[in-house]
Amino acid sequence: MKLRNPAQAFYEVVTKSSDSGRDILTNITFFVGAGFSKSWDINSPTGNELFTLPKEFIENSPSEIKDLLTQPGYPTIEDTSPEKFKELVYQLNMQLKYPGIRTRYMDENSLNIALGELKALTQKRFEEITAINYFDEETGTFPLPKELTEKQRRILKLFKWLRSYQKEDRGFTSGVHVDFISTNYDYVIETILDNVIESKNVLRNIYRGITPTKICGRNNENVIHDHWAIDSIFKINGGFEILNSYNNYHLDYRQRSFEEIKLKPPELMMPSKEQNYTNHYFSSVFPKAVRLLHESRVLVIVGYSLSEEDALLKFLIRQFAEDLRDVHGKYIFYIDYTKEENMVKKLQNCFKYINYLDVDNIFAYSGCFTDWIEQVISYDQG
Repeated sequence: MKLRNPAQAFYEVVTKSSDSGRDILTNITFFVGAGFSKSWDINSPTGNELFTLPKEFIENSPSEIKDLLTQPGYPTIEDTSPEKFKELVYQLNMQLKYPGIRTRYMDENSLNIALGELKALTQKRFEEITAINYFDEETGTFPLPKELTEKQRRILKLFKWLRSYQKEDRGFTSGVHVDFISTNYDYVIETILDNVIESKNVLRNIYRGITPTKICGRNNENVIHDHWAIDSIFKINGGFEILNSYNNYHLDYRQRSFEEIKLKPPELMMPSKEQNYTNHYFSSVFPKAVRLLHESRVLVIVGYSLSEEDALLKFLIRQFAEDLRDVHGKYIFYIDYTKEENMVKKLQNCFKYINYLDVDNIFAYSGCFTDWIEQVISYDQG
């Protein structure tokens, strides 16, 4: 039986990592899903919301995808549920992958155009639900809302607090180092880091698993990262800013028109009955995420469901501690709205060797991420 609650345990792990005389580095990786973004912006969509395309939305979009949706054999325009979206993506990807089964008037170009249209619609749908916090070229920042919510204040406070436990001396970093693995397309993490890190060039000091040739239209002047102070963000489902032209990447956080998005669609892993993570972007990012998990001492899972459908991502998470020997000296914190007993089952299903009652380094918190933050910070103030 645990004597510490999840907030107290996390506080102790962080503060003990910076005890005087201990030159150790505690890597904390936040694995975040839609619930993390929703903690920052209550209007941020879940997957089901994002991939439900209302008939009126499609009809009013400057997209030719509605022509495809009227063809025999495809989900019709009235069928806009996430399941139908998955079916459409699956059919297009299968025809792209296997030329022999393509329908009469579909070819590689038309399939890529159709998939690009779906990505553009996905970004447009996101913007219909809530605002995307685009990079402001005039100020050179990801601006904060004019009036921060209490939840946003707490999230910023947490990451500022974590940053305060990072030590740098003669090029050597010790204490706490925070990185992110995200399933989200948005710019919430970048916004948080931009308003926590003192550097004026936050985008140049983030490693993404791929090195872009351009960032927001400008040449990338920081192509080699060699310091532990660099923050990593690995978006394993892609992101609205990731543009790939023959494996030359442009991270463009600026607002683009629907036509611009169609011409250069972002790298997005859209839901499908068969997820295909084999293209250059995903095959580059996944090994980096695996190495990060291996090297991390603390894994914090926030707002991610660990669902049965995400078998590959669950396998990825398990790389943090593949078997019982690996979990020794490591900590797992799982924060979600799900009931604790359900969270425990999900952790046990992901980390098959875990007997939750017999370990003292696995913690589940059922509730709001920002409530957990408030509890963590309260120990610092107490």
